[in-house]
Amino acid sequence: MARPREFDVQKVLQAAQETFWEQGYEATSLDDLVRRMGVQRASLYATFGDKRALFLAALKRYEADSLAALRTALAGARSPRRAIRELFEGFVDGVCANGATRGCLCVNTTVELAPHDPEIATELKRHGRQVEAVLADAVKRGIKAGEFSRRLDPKAVARFLTNATLGLAVKAKMAPGRRVLNQIVTSTLSVLDS
Repeated sequence: MARPREFDVQKVLQAAQETFWEQGYEATSLDDLVRRMGVQRASLYATFGDKRALFLAALKRYEADSLAALRTALAGARSPRRAIRELFEGFVDGVCANGATRGCLCVNTTVELAPHDPEIATELKRHGRQVEAVLADAVKRGIKAGEFSRRLDPKAVARFLTNATLGLAVKAKMAPGRRVLNQIVTSTLSVLDS
């Protein structure tokens, strides 16, 4: 009879996610993970498999959480313009308040692993399409409400906004300060008036 788990899987997965996010995949050792997750190496293997499988689980958790937050921020908003602006401003506030320079786990993974790992590249593309779909829906609602120019192509704008958030995440890793990040946000959002 198998022994019951003596830990909360979601809690230790969150710890693994944080570790990978802060250090990157390659720089994170199994010892780092065991120490941060508070589990034995055998429990890690029994629950998640190897380091790569744990990383994929952590990445998918991060993607699901960020997509849920994006949907919550945009889906029910009365003003798509305000919701998109608040989304970008919230990112800047979060980065500046915490002094975090870890960026975005998806962006970091795209740079570190996607070029030579087709499975991870496919996963990141899938997530990117979902993000673009949520943003395109918000742009469509903004056009319908008269908040954005009717000349806009919602899919193209969604791709632009997605690209802008990725660039903003990279720039934030260099800790340029609130003023610079806010200038980028203002310039980015000006496309909605085109």
